[in-house]
Amino acid sequence: MAKKSKRLPALPTNEKERLDWQNFNLLENLLIFCPLQERSVPKESGVHFRIGSKDQGDSVCVLFGIDRKNDPLITERGTVRPDYMAFYASRDICLCTIVEMKGKSGKDLVHGIEQIKTFVEILKEQIRNHLPYFNIKFQGILLTPPNSQIPLKLIERENERGFVILALQYHHKAELFPYVSKANKVSERYRHQDMPRDLGRGLLEIILTEGALPRRVEDAFYTGQFAPEDRQGIFINYALPNDDGYAVLVADNSKAAILVNEKREGTFNNIRKCLNRVGVTAQRKLGIAKMYS
Repeated sequence: MAKKSKRLPALPTNEKERLDWQNFNLLENLLIFCPLQERSVPKESGVHFRIGSKDQGDSVCVLFGIDRKNDPLITERGTVRPDYMAFYASRDICLCTIVEMKGKSGKDLVHGIEQIKTFVEILKEQIRNHLPYFNIKFQGILLTPPNSQIPLKLIERENERGFVILALQYHHKAELFPYVSKANKVSERYRHQDMPRDLGRGLLEIILTEGALPRRVEDAFYTGQFAPEDRQGIFINYALPNDDGYAVLVADNSKAAILVNEKREGTFNNIRKCLNRVGVTAQRKLGIAKMYS
């Protein structure tokens, strides 16, 4: 984990830190409190999965825990929610894959499809409200044991409407990197692939999963740019690795930027190189600049 700085608020512990609805909107709460530091999840309903990687540095992949039992991200009473979401970005695609883990019951699998669809609609509305120019593709994965009662007609109906939910059946820990790093087709079947386990995470993944601060740093940039009365967009501070200061991710309905303190020249250049390698700055309208304070 990134070292704590005496100049910054304490970093959140994702398993214990409560969501903050007074200061953050849903997208901010998702990005700050829901990233998982491990891309491997425990068994549930007889299935479990991990997300390895084979192209570290050329992509970013972050897993989010959505189904927070005691501190839900989706607060509306009666609204169903899925288990996980994988975010993947490369030069070719920017993709959110909603993953729901279910047993063999056909009724449960139908419910799983509803959980995936509901969360996608919530995310789409949030992006329309806060980041309307971001081009993100959504899809779903229904992970089940062999011999489960897949609701094929319902999946095909969603496919005809343009939304792909891929039903994957596997009896051991599934490797989902091949299925969260590309746009899927409903006709695909699970084929197990062993991905390298010792590559670690890239700089961007470390910052996104370990560095998000549970409150904003009220510096000169915050004073000049943050408008609490207008809560469109996102404004999140990130502690940088090795106690190298902090950065801010700021985005609204017209722009997005990552800003790094001007005194952190080396870290600034490293982040810029990482963003260029995954095509973010060129294709996602995301700029990077030095933050003068």
